[in-house]
Amino acid sequence: MKRREFIQISALGATALAGLGLNKLTFADEPPEFAAISGSGQEVEARIDTKTGQVQLNPNIIMRHSACLGCYSSCGNRVKIDKRTGKILRVFGNPYNPHNAGPALSYNAPLTESYLAFSTFQGRGHKGRATLCARGNATLDANYDPYRNLVPLKRTGKRGEGKWKPITWEQAIQETAEGGELFKDLGEKAVEGFHQIYDVKTPMDSAQPELGPKSNQLVLIGGRGDGRTAYAVRFMGAFGSVNNFSHGYS
Repeated sequence: MKRREFIQISALGATALAGLGLNKLTFADEPPEFAAISGSGQEVEARIDTKTGQVQLNPNIIMRHSACLGCYSSCGNRVKIDKRTGKILRVFGNPYNPHNAGPALSYNAPLTESYLAFSTFQGRGHKGRATLCARGNATLDANYDPYRNLVPLKRTGKRGEGKWKPITWEQAIQETAEGGELFKDLGEKAVEGFHQIYDVKTPMDSAQPELGPKSNQLVLIGGRGDGRTAYAVRFMGAFGSVNNFSHGYS
């Protein structure tokens, strides 16, 4: 047996133990058709008849195809969610995305094919099974990180001191749009908001007209391209500022 063949067969065996394509391993305290497999502690998302390809979905689990934001590649991912709790149980590769699977499923392929792609039915497990890298798998932990920012944070100390306090989204929008003495308690001057600098006719500096209109005071320094870049470009264009810098600028 060649080394490549051995690896493929080993991968198929691991796929079966993961729950798709293994028909008889159950636990007494679980519904037998969707029991946790091989001590994983999770119900399987579906049962597959490896002879006929029939897919029986677990009504307690929902699978969603999306994109991974673990890095800048934005590969596809497939998210396993417990419908009873709303909790994400696991992330997989997206079999519809060519970044994750080869060959990838056609976008017109029914969802049942995405379940079969992870099974041993007709050898699909080693032909088009989608995977995620270690960083992609770690997004599950990042999603439930207790230190993850869930609300806007406002600076409460001098720049660089790393002192912050949580504020509401309404306050963040109000202060960003209207400006004002936002850091008066720190002895800092008033800050102009979007309403004060939105002006495409008045020069920013009459002595240096080459700097353009006052609207150019708004500078956007973007981060990763995760789907929001197009909106940022349109907003900056409508605002009248040319100072839109993406992640790759130096």
